[in-house]
Amino acid sequence: MPQLVRSRQFLTGLFVVTLGLLAAGILLQLDTQYIIQIDGKTTIVSGSYDSVEAVLAAAGISLRSEDFVQPPLKSSINPSSVIIVEPARHVSLIEDGTERDHWTLQPNLATFFSEIGLTVYPGDQILADGKPIPISAFEGATLPDTLEIKRGSEIKIIDGDKEYVLSSDARTVGEAISEAGIWLQSPDKIEPSLGSWLKPEQILTISRAEPYTILVDGEVIESYSQSNDILDILSGVGVSLSGWDYAIPDYGNMLSPGAQIEVVRTQEQFEIEDMPIPFGSALVASDELEIDQKALLREGVAGNLRKMRKTRIENGTIIEQADVGEWITRTPIDEVIGYGTRIVIRTLDTPDGPQEYWRVVSMRATSYTAASSGKAPDHPAYGVTASGLPAGYGVVAIDPSIVPFRSNVYVEGYGVGFAGDTGGGVKGRIIDLGYDDGSLKSWRGFVDVYFLTPVPAPENINYLIP
Repeated sequence: MPQLVRSRQFLTGLFVVTLGLLAAGILLQLDTQYIIQIDGKTTIVSGSYDSVEAVLAAAGISLRSEDFVQPPLKSSINPSSVIIVEPARHVSLIEDGTERDHWTLQPNLATFFSEIGLTVYPGDQILADGKPIPISAFEGATLPDTLEIKRGSEIKIIDGDKEYVLSSDARTVGEAISEAGIWLQSPDKIEPSLGSWLKPEQILTISRAEPYTILVDGEVIESYSQSNDILDILSGVGVSLSGWDYAIPDYGNMLSPGAQIEVVRTQEQFEIEDMPIPFGSALVASDELEIDQKALLREGVAGNLRKMRKTRIENGTIIEQADVGEWITRTPIDEVIGYGTRIVIRTLDTPDGPQEYWRVVSMRATSYTAASSGKAPDHPAYGVTASGLPAGYGVVAIDPSIVPFRSNVYVEGYGVGFAGDTGGGVKGRIIDLGYDDGSLKSWRGFVDVYFLTPVPAPENINYLIP
């Protein structure tokens, strides 16, 4: 009896050990490795987790809201995926003595300032880790550990109906105006003067000279003056009046800004004048010429009209003219130009086999995809061409007045294209070659575009491509 009890105890122990080994094997199979890349270093976490956040927590990695994590924290994790963590960089920002901490993923100063909504003015001084850096270098400047901003003094510039408020460390009024990018002409006035020392919270007032246009002796003079008196304005540009000269408007009028002053001088003369009579030009269709060919069928000859007249000229303009007589010494003869209407079908050997074409036109080539067409992917018309076909490889945009709409063309290096799209920017000798999203090939310059058979009806052919 004791021997039987011992046998049962042994069998029971063996069964328990077996179950333990089986359970351990199952757990070993469920134990999975996850790879984390952070700051160029690789961390491996073993276990079974249902999200990226759980894997990072198991690895003891704490995150800030500014850090970049891919895949996102809440997404489920595939053991074959690599979790990439890019910690945000700490930047200490000191602005007018006040220090703030920022964490950011931005690569340079320009994008960092844009991210935190900070505006930098021309008069501000920027110190990156204690070294000054100009605003023009923001795009290429990497982020420092410490960034200090020293604001310039605030000034106001009143320029007519415009007002500018800016910070400046300029010493004089002239330097402040130059920093603000404001252009002054010699008749303009500024108060205080350009050489005055700039004071904090100063107001600079610009009084603009008004523009006037002077027509004199066949010339156009653009003038600026603080005065609205005609004689003062003329004197300011060195124009004098003598004899029967007069000005329009009259001297007693005060001018409005932008007004025009005309100085009038009077002349009378007798002259004989030969005036050419231009010949016209007539275009005629010719089936003896191949399409896109032109030929001069008859040369034109200009005519000539001879006049004898008495002329009164004021300020270069004829205001009175009495003809003594006139006659035609030569009658004009119109030129006649023929343009071809004969269609000749030819064959072009291509990598895709022979292609029959009836016309070849040199056109400027560009390229586009649905993504570059200017419509958002969620727009109802995204990727829809004028013909209703989806945008992509094999559909080209053309000007229907040049290439018959819904016809086929061939372009070397592209292949056969269906003229199924148009566009506001596709006018004249332009062909926009369609590509699928993600496979755009850039085209520039001119290419030969072969119009493939069948030949359209004559009324659908533009025989005179501009």
